[in-house]
Amino acid sequence: MTSMQEKPNLKNSALSTWKEALKRAIFFLFGVILAFPFCLIVLYVVISIRSNRSILPIQELSRKVDCIIVPGAQVIDNVRPSLLLRDRLDSAIVLYEAGVSDRILVSGDHRVDNYNEPAVMYAYLIANGIPDEAIFMDHYGLDTYDTMLRARDVFQVNTAIVTTQQYHLQRALYIGEKIGLKCEGYATVKRYSARMVMHVLREMGARVKAFYETNTNAPATHMSPVRPITGDGRSTRDKWGE
Repeated sequence: MTSMQEKPNLKNSALSTWKEALKRAIFFLFGVILAFPFCLIVLYVVISIRSNRSILPIQELSRKVDCIIVPGAQVIDNVRPSLLLRDRLDSAIVLYEAGVSDRILVSGDHRVDNYNEPAVMYAYLIANGIPDEAIFMDHYGLDTYDTMLRARDVFQVNTAIVTTQQYHLQRALYIGEKIGLKCEGYATVKRYSARMVMHVLREMGARVKAFYETNTNAPATHMSPVRPITGDGRSTRDKWGE
């Protein structure tokens, strides 16, 4: 009689233990789901605060740095820069004319010939009076991490002023600091649009990627032979050594 009672009790006990374990797993999963957005926000804020101290008005920027770095963005019909990119290039022109540096590094996507961000950026700078030899083209700045890493390793940059929109600039400066570049930032003119929310949401994901890349010493997507920024920019007009 006792043996028959023990079997159901053991079965009920095992079922109860399994239910308790399942409940804990569900609570843990919900905790992770709820914590993830909080972690995204914390990372976004930390990078913003950390980088904002290096975003300066033009009169406070260092002079005679190795170069002005302009990260790429969308180009229209492979001919003209988007408004976002044009603002970056206009800022680079202002910095060049103020004597911040005598070299500009334009870095963007040129994986295929019918889409060439650096060439469009180069043409815009030439049309606005920047000397040919002062413009260096990075054809494999496929994202901000690649732009900053290749500036260091391919173009041998040690000091730079980066110019782009403030939300993007914060990430670029964070990456630069983490990989050992001495960088300051100059934010472009502020523009507000319906797409600003999308830019911020995209930036949250991009900062997670930047945090991972800089803390794992990830390699650039594509590396190239060295082209020192101290040389002549005309040597960088095509995808050398690819």
